[in-house]
Amino acid sequence: MHQHVFQRATIALVATATALGLAACNPTGGSSTAGQQSQKKTIADLTGPQIATRAIKATKSATSLTMDLDGKSGGQDMAFHMALDTKGDCTGHIKTADGTIQLIKAGATAFLKFDDAYWTSQGKDGQTAKSVIGGRWMKTKATGADAKDLTSSCDLSQVLTGFEGGDTEARKGALTTVDGVPAITLTESDGAEHYTIYVATEGKPYLLKLVTKGGKEPGTLLLSGFDKPVNAKAPVAKDTVDLDKLGG
Repeated sequence: MHQHVFQRATIALVATATALGLAACNPTGGSSTAGQQSQKKTIADLTGPQIATRAIKATKSATSLTMDLDGKSGGQDMAFHMALDTKGDCTGHIKTADGTIQLIKAGATAFLKFDDAYWTSQGKDGQTAKSVIGGRWMKTKATGADAKDLTSSCDLSQVLTGFEGGDTEARKGALTTVDGVPAITLTESDGAEHYTIYVATEGKPYLLKLVTKGGKEPGTLLLSGFDKPVNAKAPVAKDTVDLDKLGG
């Protein structure tokens, strides 16, 4: 493994989970081959590095997608489900050892909702906040102090910035499926960490799945919902409390 570009991109989103990160993978390729599948060859006929290059290009072309992660970070279990787009909108939830945070970013506004476990993990301050906010959504400016750490990675274009081409030793593996989508596997290792990458073989060669085994931060990252609307809609007003007004 060379540049860990997928690791950087994954961490960019996982950083929304209270600064936690999960090392993913770097299936980058050194091939200069451009374009989609040729008329004579399918994606599965290409070399491992060529497939990786196509996957990088296709995934970066998506205007929206959904990320599902399940793994460990800092020795603790963590997971998230997040749909995000190139407009900077997102919706989903982040589950950490402290509890679960629900997040919606619609335009310039963010909505946050913490579960009871999260409030409890924050001690007396958490219990005080819970007594005021209860089970309502917290509304605030997306760039405000209460939300910017969470919303900073809602922009898909920024998250995918780290998806760059480079040297790789990706080796082709078996043909398979990911949630019913035909795919080919690529494998690569970096010390104690072993990576398996799944690339779609029909339609655009999107990156569908990354599995990291070994090392300190194993986990699985699934990508789906390519180019589908994120539908980040504000909760109804009666179920929200405006943090900016509350603090002012």
